[in-house]
Amino acid sequence: HGRVSMLAVLGHVTTTAGVRLGGDIDLHGTSFSDIPSGFAGLAAVPSFGLVQMFFTVGFLELFVMKDVTGEAEFVGDFRNGYIDFGWDTLSEEDQIRKRGIELNNGRAAQMGILAMMVHEKLDNNPYMINGLIGAPIDFNAGF
Repeated sequence: HGRVSMLAVLGHVTTTAGVRLGGDIDLHGTSFSDIPSGFAGLAAVPSFGLVQMFFTVGFLELFVMKDVTGEAEFVGDFRNGYIDFGWDTLSEEDQIRKRGIELNNGRAAQMGILAMMVHEKLDNNPYMINGLIGAPIDFNAGF
């Protein structure tokens, strides 16, 4: 849940900043830039697009993001003897510390995306802290 929440927070911030994929999201000419951020964006995605997302996540969950070699050292270890980035060179103490950092970042991201969702539903202002410091964001302006 933490890794998914980290991606959700980054996706929310990135799309709110106006970064979109090029091209069309469907065969009817709806471009990615026509899709707003947040809940409004979810509602604007064509139904077949939602089906594609569901099956893509299901495929990843069932066939990709799992310990296929049986060499996982802990839950969530998906290296599968391929991607290491120096993990095996770290001391056990550093590995435990880095796992704790990732877990805490995931917990923070879960609270962050939940807060953005709640504030978006309350007053359509998921970035309320910006308004408090004098830099409000006109969320989904133009959509």
